[in-house]
Amino acid sequence: MKLFRKKKARPDNVRAKPARPDSDNFYSQHAGHAPLDEYSDGRDTRQTHRTSQHSPARRREVNYRASDWAIAALLLRAVLIVVLLVGGFFILKLVLDYMAKPSAKEKQRRESAAAVTEQLSSAVAVSAGTPASREPVVDSALIEQRLGQWDLAAQTLRSAEAFALRGVDEDAIQRLGQVLRIVPDNQAAQKLLVDIYMRRGRYAEAVPLCLHLLDQNSQQPDLQMNLLKALMASGQNAAGGMLADRMLRDQPNNATVLAFAAAGQMNLGNKEAALALFKRVLENEAKNRDAMQGCGKIYFDQNDYQNAVPYYLELTKLDPKPEYYQMLARCYAQQNEAGKAVIFMGQAAGLFGGEAVSSWFRDPLFDPVRETSEFRSFTDRIIGIEGRKAIEAISKREVEQKAEEPGGSDIKKQRELEPLQPRRK
Repeated sequence: MKLFRKKKARPDNVRAKPARPDSDNFYSQHAGHAPLDEYSDGRDTRQTHRTSQHSPARRREVNYRASDWAIAALLLRAVLIVVLLVGGFFILKLVLDYMAKPSAKEKQRRESAAAVTEQLSSAVAVSAGTPASREPVVDSALIEQRLGQWDLAAQTLRSAEAFALRGVDEDAIQRLGQVLRIVPDNQAAQKLLVDIYMRRGRYAEAVPLCLHLLDQNSQQPDLQMNLLKALMASGQNAAGGMLADRMLRDQPNNATVLAFAAAGQMNLGNKEAALALFKRVLENEAKNRDAMQGCGKIYFDQNDYQNAVPYYLELTKLDPKPEYYQMLARCYAQQNEAGKAVIFMGQAAGLFGGEAVSSWFRDPLFDPVRETSEFRSFTDRIIGIEGRKAIEAISKREVEQKAEEPGGSDIKKQRELEPLQPRRK
């Protein structure tokens, strides 16, 4: 059949001939398909170096080091970012300050409101019992003025509260002053002003405000406590003690009020009354450090060193401080117990360093134990033998000067310091 007949063979002259090495498609052949006549007859003397595209011979050297221009551009970009941040901060601050400032219209409104308030206050101000006094005429104009004043006072008070929250106390005080000029009896403004004064330590200025608020409502324990603290801090101990006694009628076990009352009595010189109050504080709060320190100081000033020791011992456990160890060493030195005095001085030196203790050796309260072997050996270990001898010489000179003063003949001279003698067995 025609479909299955045998195909005719291609003639020889039509068959593809092998490409010669110098032909155009030489490099398109595989490396192992080169014709044999290139190696047999030596006709083609051309040498061809075949290299791969990814071989080291074709690989270019790439320098990854940044150029000076790129580094300069990076630095310039960083500087611009910093400048923009700083500039934006200052611009934002200026915008906020500008927004916080009242506009010209608002200033005019405030001035007019203040003028109206002054006129009304001068018109309404009357002396007690004067028959010529007359009440202001209440009409729509007065109500309109008062409404404007109240709105302005509320807006200024909100501004003052915002300044107080941000810690800008001076601006807050200025705004509160404006509120009180518009509405003198504004309790919210007065209380906020008291808090700012107490926080800033302006106690003398807080006292009249507290009194004014308590005149309106005396049953305010927090305000009474602020007044008590302001009176004591401003040095008005007698007035503070009177207020504390009145507060103790309603709160007999209030440790804070008792502590303030005791401090006031102590400043007035009534140490027995102060000691009783401090002990009442400790009955309610056994770990009250102020009361312990007060009791210890009163007993020490009364030369009752034995009763002062337990309070200072407890203080060293609750809050170790150099002054507590010093007071313990003084108490034992005054009781001629050199060993215990040196023990607490050594503990203080171990906790706070020798420099904290070295200044104690010149204290005349250690004179009763200065000649003992324990005190001398401890002094030699802390400041050295030469330092100890210098302190002893200074102490001896001070005793002689006191004895030579007029009226000093009654002062008993301390016996001269003698060198240590070996103990007899």
